[in-house]
Amino acid sequence: MGKDIVSKINEVVASYFTENPKTEWIPAKAIMTNLIKAGVFIKDIKKGLPLRKVLRSLDQDNALDSIPLLYAERNESTIYWYFVREGGSYTPKEPINEVTNKQKAISRRESSDEYYLIGLVNELLDTRASHQHTFDFLLGDYHKNGKTRTELPLDAYYADQNLVIEFLDKSNSESVNRDKMTISGVTRAEQRDIYRKRKQGVLKANDINLIEVDYARFDCDTEQNLSRNKENDLILLKEILKHYIS
Repeated sequence: MGKDIVSKINEVVASYFTENPKTEWIPAKAIMTNLIKAGVFIKDIKKGLPLRKVLRSLDQDNALDSIPLLYAERNESTIYWYFVREGGSYTPKEPINEVTNKQKAISRRESSDEYYLIGLVNELLDTRASHQHTFDFLLGDYHKNGKTRTELPLDAYYADQNLVIEFLDKSNSESVNRDKMTISGVTRAEQRDIYRKRKQGVLKANDINLIEVDYARFDCDTEQNLSRNKENDLILLKEILKHYIS
């Protein structure tokens, strides 16, 4: 890492605290505008990425002390960078949200109507489903490279019963994106229909049982979310699964 860029960062940080005497600390990304004005970086990318790259490089070289006002808060997965004025103390105003986008997506899925119903099916069949199960013989359309294809996920698979359960899309789901074109040259709504029929045909050809469950058969609110009346829902699922319940 060049000494010149480190020196300029130190100058900009020191100048910032001089101009803002009441500020004890700031997130490193908050000073990017000042660094760009000083000519340290040409432009900002992804809220401070150019600066983070410099700091990561210094960290790898065990040279973070070359920026005396830098403070690194570490956790298991990432580092949060701050500048703290000389003699000041770092006390975050709010706890750092360490929940990743992936974790948020998992949380949303696990609180969804689909997972609620799968949980009830698990009770009735006295086993646990394989969520988002895939088979190497059930594939989506080719990717842009014309060579690779993604295995299509299935909502729930019960190996002991040789059974797949798929939940039909709610009519209002993804309404904003249903007309979006896919790389296959059809709309997202059309591709869903194509994949639904593909799943039906491929599973049948491989002697795997398939049950498609329509949310409309259950009690729903005005936004088509399940009312989650467990007693009634279990009665309906027992009827749907009557050939698989011992």
